[in-house]
Amino acid sequence: MFPFKMFSTTLGLKNHFFSNKSLLSLSLKNIRQPKIASFKSNVQLLQSNFIPIRGYIKETIYQSTRDSPFKRSNTWKNYNQFYNRSNWDKLKKPFLFTVAFCVVTTLVTPYVYDYTPFAYFKRHPQHLLWSIIGINAAVFFMWRIPRLQWFTMKYGILFKDNIQSSWSLLGSAFSHQSFAHFFINMLAFQSFGSTLVTYLGVANFTAMYLNAAVISSFASLAIPMFLGSSLSVASLGASGAIFSVFGTFAYLFPAAPVGLFFIPVPGGAWVLFLGTALWNAAGTVLRWGTFDYAAHLGGSIIGVAYGYWYTRKRKEQLRRRRVWS
Repeated sequence: MFPFKMFSTTLGLKNHFFSNKSLLSLSLKNIRQPKIASFKSNVQLLQSNFIPIRGYIKETIYQSTRDSPFKRSNTWKNYNQFYNRSNWDKLKKPFLFTVAFCVVTTLVTPYVYDYTPFAYFKRHPQHLLWSIIGINAAVFFMWRIPRLQWFTMKYGILFKDNIQSSWSLLGSAFSHQSFAHFFINMLAFQSFGSTLVTYLGVANFTAMYLNAAVISSFASLAIPMFLGSSLSVASLGASGAIFSVFGTFAYLFPAAPVGLFFIPVPGGAWVLFLGTALWNAAGTVLRWGTFDYAAHLGGSIIGVAYGYWYTRKRKEQLRRRRVWS
């Protein structure tokens, strides 16, 4: 290209039979044509080399968009359109059940431990803990009895897209299908619950645990719905209620030494709790794995709220005792 440009310029200077306009046109024509041809050939070469890369980038972007954790699922929308209902129509019954259950449990539980044979647990609070573990173990074995699977399928698992019974919000919190799931949950429950049941008393502990079980199940329904996550899954397990136990324990005993898989955590219970709360919040938004992070997060919030409420209540009781004394 460079030699041709010099030749065209020299021709224009020596030939006086061409006008300046003709010379300019000739010079530009001779200069531009090779440039355009070369440019096109370079572009074509670049495109031919870029096609595999472009295809890879396009596929990567498509997969990232398709699998993005922030992509809203159409599962709930499709179900609502099919049944001609709104999100509130789907949540209304579980919400009313949750509110009614929590009110009744909070009001009735103290009387149950005062005026029924359950008063035995007031003298032996640790036995209440093992009784709850025993109930979870019984449901675990019920899953293995074919004749009882109609019961566990209706009350022992929470089908988010088609709730079999409102009582499954409670029953699913006492239900485990795998031994590893059952063992880890009960180990964590016994670790934090053994101290908490003695400190709170059996009535307060029972009300907190049962209410947290139902509320965490409701959170498992409500939070994914508002985030647009897929609800074509089912959940079960006591982890939502156990995170409530852990949250209450961490609030009341923030500096208590704890370990993660027997590894000491610097800062104590409150640091570990905050770490798990952030992990559950991120898992809820980003939809990691198959854990029910929404239930964990709901249970954690209830645990801290109950710890705060109990602290206020205890301070008020101490203040009144000082006034009367």
